Amino acid sequence: MSRSTPQEPPALVALTGSSRLGALARRLAQAVTAGVLAEVQQRDARIRAVHLRVFASLENGPARAVAVARLLGTTKQTTGPVIDELVAWGYLARRDDPADARAKLVDFTGAGRELAEAAAEAVRVLESRVADEVGREELDRCRETLWRAVGALEPPGG
Repeated sequence: MSRSTPQEPPALVALTGSSRLGALARRLAQAVTAGVLAEVQQRDARIRAVHLRVFASLENGPARAVAVARLLGTTKQTTGPVIDELVAWGYLARRDDPADARAKLVDFTGAGRELAEAAAEAVRVLESRVADEVGREELDRCRETLWRAVGALEPPGG
């Protein structure tokens, strides 16, 4: 999550019908992320995939930086600089946490909410393309199956 020049995304791995679940999941995630980034970067070319993940972590409301990091599976020290960028660019703001005067909550600004909504709309468009290709019922079954697979592999309480 360095602040260096963004690198090219990794090349997509050639997959076959017998590819492993993890490889297929990564390929799908890469395709969705690339599609969302293409849309969002039309508004701000500085946005990277990690910024989108921070936005997604705030979709249920403001959160402490440590909670954002936990949702992203990383540390506050790693997530902090990314949040700092989004604050500096005017997409996020820090405000006092009413539950703890020593803590700060991270929340969207108006511009940040607009950008997050643009990202969410890009996801809806991509999902609609998938539904057009495989059918809505098949997409819903796939989503359900993937959630069950995730549940089967996550540790209890995870």
